[in-house]
Amino acid sequence: MDIQYLMRQAKKLEKAMAQAKEKLGELSVEAESGGGLVKVQMNGKCEVTRLAIDPKALEPFGSAERRAEAQPQHPLEPFGSAERRAEAQPQHPIDPNDKAMLEDLVTAAVNAAVEKARAAADAHMASATGGIKMPGIG
Repeated sequence: MDIQYLMRQAKKLEKAMAQAKEKLGELSVEAESGGGLVKVQMNGKCEVTRLAIDPKALEPFGSAERRAEAQPQHPLEPFGSAERRAEAQPQHPIDPNDKAMLEDLVTAAVNAAVEKARAAADAHMASATGGIKMPGIG
């Protein structure tokens, strides 16, 4: 067995690993929670690159159109019809005054993104090493 050949192969593998690690920052995954009310985008290095909270999550009665629809149509009908009252109810699972609920949704979205980012990074590193498992890598 030629030790020089093995050393050259090791150098090639080391170079491929370094290039693959650099490209991890270019990978992008997205995860969400609360039916899409909270979205997190993360790169392959498990760094959060974007966090988005849908404005609907903070509106107590949904859209402005629904609030307008819920306005009384007749002075004797102070809250409009039963259908209109139902439409005026919150259309989301978050109580705008419930900070803990929003924090839980953000945490869930971040954790889901971490899982996706790790899986994507592992797959990327495996392709760079030809499937060779390297301890402490990925």
